[in-house]
Amino acid sequence: MKIPSLNLRVKKFKRGTVLRAVLILLVAGLAIGLGALAGAYISIKDNLPNVADIDNFRPKLITTVYAADGQPIKEFAEERRVEIAYDRIPKSLVDAIVATEDPNFFHHGGVDMRGILRAVWADLFKVLGGKRPEGGSTITQQLARSLFLHREVSLRRKLKELYLSREIEKLYSKEKILELYCNHFFLGHGAFGVQSASNLFFGKDVASLDLEEAAVIAGIFRGPSLYSPYSNKAGTLNRRNHVLNRMVSEGYLTRTEGEAAKEKPMVVLPLRRTSAEFGAYFFEEVRRYLEKAYGYDGLYRAGLKVFTTLDPALQRYAEKALQSGLRSTENSRNGWRADKPNVLTAGPDVLKSLVAAPKASLEEQWLLSWENQSIESREVYDAIVLAVSPTDATVRLKNALGRMTGKDIGWTKARSLEAILKRGDVIQVKVGSFDPSANEAKVSLDQKPLRNGAFVAIDPRTGQVRALVGGYAFRDSQFNRAVQAPRQTGSVIKPFLYTAALEHGFTPASVIADEPVTFIDRWNNEPWSPKNYDRKYKGAVTLRAGLEQSRNVVTAKLLDFISPQVGVDYCRRFGITSPLYPYLSLSLGTFEVTLLEMVSAFSAFPDKGVRFRPYFITRIEDKEGNVLEEARVESEEVVSPQTAYMMTYLMRGVVEGEGGTAGAAAALGWPLAGKTGTTDKYSDAWFIGFSPDLCAGVWVGHDLPIPLGARQTGAAAALPIWMNFFARVIDDARNKAKTDGVVDFAPPDFEVPPNLIFVEIDRKTGLLATPACLYPFREVFIPGTEPSRYCTLADHLRILDYYSNEKATEEH
Repeated sequence: MKIPSLNLRVKKFKRGTVLRAVLILLVAGLAIGLGALAGAYISIKDNLPNVADIDNFRPKLITTVYAADGQPIKEFAEERRVEIAYDRIPKSLVDAIVATEDPNFFHHGGVDMRGILRAVWADLFKVLGGKRPEGGSTITQQLARSLFLHREVSLRRKLKELYLSREIEKLYSKEKILELYCNHFFLGHGAFGVQSASNLFFGKDVASLDLEEAAVIAGIFRGPSLYSPYSNKAGTLNRRNHVLNRMVSEGYLTRTEGEAAKEKPMVVLPLRRTSAEFGAYFFEEVRRYLEKAYGYDGLYRAGLKVFTTLDPALQRYAEKALQSGLRSTENSRNGWRADKPNVLTAGPDVLKSLVAAPKASLEEQWLLSWENQSIESREVYDAIVLAVSPTDATVRLKNALGRMTGKDIGWTKARSLEAILKRGDVIQVKVGSFDPSANEAKVSLDQKPLRNGAFVAIDPRTGQVRALVGGYAFRDSQFNRAVQAPRQTGSVIKPFLYTAALEHGFTPASVIADEPVTFIDRWNNEPWSPKNYDRKYKGAVTLRAGLEQSRNVVTAKLLDFISPQVGVDYCRRFGITSPLYPYLSLSLGTFEVTLLEMVSAFSAFPDKGVRFRPYFITRIEDKEGNVLEEARVESEEVVSPQTAYMMTYLMRGVVEGEGGTAGAAAALGWPLAGKTGTTDKYSDAWFIGFSPDLCAGVWVGHDLPIPLGARQTGAAAALPIWMNFFARVIDDARNKAKTDGVVDFAPPDFEVPPNLIFVEIDRKTGLLATPACLYPFREVFIPGTEPSRYCTLADHLRILDYYSNEKATEEH
């Protein structure tokens, strides 16, 4: 009967032994585990960066360029990022991010164990169901991983992430962590941080985001490549609504508020809203200066704020005027060129320069020149020919179809559409009308010109460059013809020489003999005989007529009288720094000067003889708003206000006077003055002119000095572009006056300085006018220099064309 008791003791002994063994193993395992963890902790801790380095972390920030009105207009960056402070992040965005990414963010110390367990539990079911697992990382962990660690998936990296998160939470407030989080992460399409994303998607400051817009941005944090409103609109909309649901679940929104936000459509701005061509030559000048002054890192990574002189409206007017003017003046003369690339037959290199990514069909191709999806009437775009018959053609114009008929190619002189177009051709078309509902446009055939040009507009009162165009298309050629291309000036040099004449004893009424003449060149002792453009001679003409009609002989005689060296000195006084030499041929503009120099020089006339050095940048600030540099405005008095006004009055005659070479501009009905210029063999065409508050110039030519074509003078090739620009400027001024309620609007006129008088003379003879004079005119003089006697019949008879109606022609 004692055997059971023995068995019981044996069982108890065995059970105790097993328990002790298990306990020993557990303690040993725990000790080993703790030792391993301690070793791993020490190893990880010793090899981790100091989280305090966050204070020295310098993300790559956008350099933002601002227009003259203070609006951002251009960016230079490796990463499109603008840092903002926490107090500028709207509460709706903070709530959306926290609710979606880390609901316990404000309560944990960097690691959320409940979140990790919840994620593990959810992942178990998702893996079993074949779905993608979800992470349990807190906002702090995500930030630590992105700032300090690689994205490898390993236990070691996870331990590092947990440690760094705890350290970050010890050093920084929750608000600071969220600020870093919102500024750091990539949110798609080149945008880093919530401010850049807000600008990209909605065109507004992040502080102005609506609730549903904040939910879009918060949703993108999980996967910018997955949730793009441009490439996956439906997925992004679902993600936005998930964020709104999470905000309801976490108590940030009521269910009613959440449902109301979900009902709103997701509206984002087009991905490419402005053309890369807009202001490209202007901004390249700015970029070159910034890189030279601040280096590559300063330009692309320091978050500079660059305030410029650019007027966006004037820049658009200048670009459109130059492009349309170059096309119209060339195409109407030279006809169609069969040099158009074809998407179907182009080689790999050509195709790469045409399309974003080769597609299987023409209907899917996207040309690189299509920088956005907008289509506007009267604009010119590249297009792909989809189908063509003798009488009709269909083209792909961005995401729309364009239709053209035989009458839309009239200027080409082609017998049919099939004679000049074939399927796959990349051509240019001008939109006549566009129907968005049908997604169809009525178009006419156009063509990129071979000739090129440049345009500069300067505010004469400050020297600020308001608009600058350096060529037909920046993507075709980055060579800036406004600042990098010295060209022979032709007759636009003459106003500086006439200025010198006025200050050396001549008056607007002085008479000079326009007749064949031969000079002996003092440098090489060779004879030189200048010729007038029309190869005709007018006999006795006034200085005014010499300038208005651009008589070469008259200018040469004036330069010979004052001396070529004085002519060079006056050009220098007006700010021309290009090489000039004291030759009589200076009177015909044979030396090369840039357009920017010439427009700046002319700007002294409307500004009462004071010239301001032209400049592009007014102020540069660092990312904190501290001023790094401001423009040093430099000015000098070139000539007296009286001389400047007298020359302005003379150049008004070029525009308004009888036979003035720029007489077409009189139709604008505005106080304007200026000078045309044409070089030998029609290689260069110029017009530079001004109103009281704006000076602008145009140059048209080829990069190589080859002729533009017969009779392609400054008046024919350059003046129409200038007029197109100023017509828009004048319309804006009149519309503004109307909006402001000005009833009797009168355009601002050139201010007459003191110590000048107006006297009525006979403009042909330069003498005081009588009732018998056919050409009475109020001329301006410095008191004491006006004519002293009246005109007679004999004086009239000495003028060759006094009784003729012959009009002046354009000049060399």
